[in-house]
Amino acid sequence: MKIYPPAESTELSTTDGHVDDFGRFFSELRSRWVKVERLQEYDESDFEGYRAFRNGDFATARKLVQEMVRGQEEIYTLARRRGISMVRIRICDLPLSSYLVNYEIPAYLADIECGEDIRFVDSRDIRRLLSDSGISDYVLYDDTRVVALIYDEATARVREARLVDSPALVAKYAELSDELIERSVPMLESPIYRSVI
Repeated sequence: MKIYPPAESTELSTTDGHVDDFGRFFSELRSRWVKVERLQEYDESDFEGYRAFRNGDFATARKLVQEMVRGQEEIYTLARRRGISMVRIRICDLPLSSYLVNYEIPAYLADIECGEDIRFVDSRDIRRLLSDSGISDYVLYDDTRVVALIYDEATARVREARLVDSPALVAKYAELSDELIERSVPMLESPIYRSVI
């Protein structure tokens, strides 16, 4: 059953590709946060590290993106204090894009240091799940709300953020999240990651 983009949803406001309510939603967390990432590159032009990546300065990009992740201490401290599980599932198309190898994987290494469970899955291994659900990027908060991130694929920038709070539809996203967790592998153990280190 197609659940993305969600039919039952409310549009959220965004600023420069970021969901304005992210901080509030995160501060209300009590149990888990699951983020699914599907695009193979995101336009993050507002970050100096991404601009370094686009200019081919991968060493600077790596340093800056890791500093940016580690600088989100408030988020990680809150998650640790409340015992919130933070899981990020990266759906990978092979071969990996330069963005993933030179920018996002360095960010993921810092995310892991900060307590996130980063998981990889080959898109070919979940082809049917992807086509049946239509799924792309979303964030699940405590199995009570979902923010579906709808990107303009030509620009790789957020076009819309849609809030799902219908219990029946959120339950479908939670079920999908559980299946993706089950079918994915922790990044450091993933043959996808090991093929590029």
